Amino acid sequence: MSTVSVVGGVYGEECAFPLRKQVFGSAGRAAAALSPHFGSVTLHTLLPEPAASRISPNFDAYGVDVVLHGGSQFISFDYLHCLAEPQIHPKPSQIEQQASFHVEGDLIIQFGMMECQPTVNADICVYDPQSPSSPISFSKSGSQAKRLAFVANAGEIELLTGKPVDEGAQLLVHSEDAEVVVAKCGLAGAKVFSKDGFVGAVPAYKTTSVFTVGSGDIFVAAFALAWGQLGLSPLEAADYASRSVAAYVETEARELPPIKGIQEVHRETVKLTGGNIYLAGPFRELGQRVIVNEARKVLLGLGMEVFSPVHDIGHGPAEAVVAKDLQAIRDCDAVLAIINGSSPGTLFEVGFAVALGKPVVCVAQNMRSNDTKLPKGAGCTVHDDLISAAHLLAWRG
Repeated sequence: MSTVSVVGGVYGEECAFPLRKQVFGSAGRAAAALSPHFGSVTLHTLLPEPAASRISPNFDAYGVDVVLHGGSQFISFDYLHCLAEPQIHPKPSQIEQQASFHVEGDLIIQFGMMECQPTVNADICVYDPQSPSSPISFSKSGSQAKRLAFVANAGEIELLTGKPVDEGAQLLVHSEDAEVVVAKCGLAGAKVFSKDGFVGAVPAYKTTSVFTVGSGDIFVAAFALAWGQLGLSPLEAADYASRSVAAYVETEARELPPIKGIQEVHRETVKLTGGNIYLAGPFRELGQRVIVNEARKVLLGLGMEVFSPVHDIGHGPAEAVVAKDLQAIRDCDAVLAIINGSSPGTLFEVGFAVALGKPVVCVAQNMRSNDTKLPKGAGCTVHDDLISAAHLLAWRG
C-alpha cells in the first residue's frame, strides 16, 4: 500500500508567543507529515477562493495532491500561546455548513471538520473526531471501514460516552466496531484498547522545548503510518506516534521521522513531579498581570499546585506581605519566575530561592544575555518560552 488519503480541514493558525503564522490544520499537517513515507498522498478538504489558489500550491512542496470539495469561508485559529484557548474566525456559530463529500480508498485518515461532515469508505481508516466540544463518532458520521482505529483525546472520549476515559474507550471499541481505540492522555501518554480489553500504555517523552499546536495531528499521522501502512502492533504504533510527537514539539519539523531512526534516539519518559510551585513575577501593570494569570493557569493545568503572591496574598505594605512571600518560598518545591522587565522584587525572590537550594526556572523573553547572566550562573534554568518553562517544571527531576 503506497497511497494514503487524508480527509479533513485546512485552517489558518497564528500563535503570538512564540510567533508563528501558518496554514495547515489537522488534515494539512498530517498530509505533509506523511509525504516522505508514501508514493502518493492525497488531501481532501474545503477551501474558498481566493484562499484556495494561494494555499494549495504550498502543499506542492510536500508532494501532496490537494482535492478541493468546495468551501465558502476560510477558517483560522488565533492563539495567545500554544496551550491557550484559541479565538476562532469566523465565530463557530457563524461557520456555514457545507455539503458533505465522499472519499474511498485503501488507507484513509479522517479528521472531524468544523464546516463539513464528509464520509469515507476505507479498507483501513484511522479516525480522529477532532472536536473539544461536540465530537461525532465514526459510525454516526456515516463512514465505513473494514479495519478502524479510533484515536481521540481523553476529553473527546468522555464527551462521546459520558464515561471516564478507560471505561469510555472500551465502550467505543464495541460501539464503533473498532479494531483498536487509542486514548491520548497528554503528558500521561496514551492508552490502547482492543475488543479483548486494555492492551497497554505508552509514555510521553521529555523534550527541551514544547510547541503543542498540531501535536495531536502528528500523533494520528504517525499512528496511521505505523499501524495502517507498516503493520506494527497498535502498542508499537502508539509508541512511535508518541516519539514522533516529542520530535515535533521540540523541533516543529513537520515530516515524520523514520521509525528505525526515532527508536534509536534516547529520550527520557515523562513522569509528572507535581508539587507546590512558587510563581514569581511583577504584576503591577495590566500586561504583567496577564502573564502571571496565564502562567498560573498553565501550571495548574499541568498538575501542579501554585502559590502566587498576587492571588494568594494580594497587595499590601511590606510588613504585611514580605514575610508571607518568603515563607511561601521556603515551603515550595520549585519556583517559576517571570524575569522580563528585571523587576527587583522578582529577582530578589529568585536569589532567595537559589540560596535555599530550590529549583528555579526563569522565563526571559526578549532579554539580553547579559541580563540573564546571574540566574544562569546561579544554576537557574532560563527559557524564552512560558509553555516550555512550565513543562520543564512539570517533569523536573
